[in-house]
Amino acid sequence: MLLQPNDQWRWFIGDERCLMLDLGDDMLFATPYPHKNLICQAPMSQGFSVEDTGLFYTFLDRLGCVATPSRRVQAALNGVAVARFYKPLMPQSWFFEQQADYHQPQQGELIGLNAGQRRLTMMVVETSPSVSLCVSLSADIQLGDSKQLPVFGAIKVMNDRLFSLEAEQEDEIRRVG
Repeated sequence: MLLQPNDQWRWFIGDERCLMLDLGDDMLFATPYPHKNLICQAPMSQGFSVEDTGLFYTFLDRLGCVATPSRRVQAALNGVAVARFYKPLMPQSWFFEQQADYHQPQQGELIGLNAGQRRLTMMVVETSPSVSLCVSLSADIQLGDSKQLPVFGAIKVMNDRLFSLEAEQEDEIRRVG
């Protein structure tokens, strides 16, 4: 593990008006989330809470298949930032294909979305019986004429658009094994 949360970590709005996390020892983590998309007021300084730490470890545990430890930490911290500070979103499901099998995801689960010819990998940050707030782990994608979803971008979608990547991996293992 590259980083372990401690009581010195602090969230704040940086000079570029984006959410930042002071990790101590002259280390800063910059999220891609501008202040206008956040519920917190500038200036602000809030500690990395016990709930943040729990989310961080939940996300890290589910991100085991992500290529590098630093990318896992980056995804987990961005997930915590979205869960804690992102403004509520309306679902934007029309960009994604409906799935035949309904999937009810769990927090931190890696799921897939089909956007036409492109398949996206997402991490579930928050879930309810009908919709989930997700963070993109895929490269930037243009979803429509006016909507781009960057890596670590947040989007809310109906659960009938999601499919489980974990179930797909288990099926592949059964076929090979």
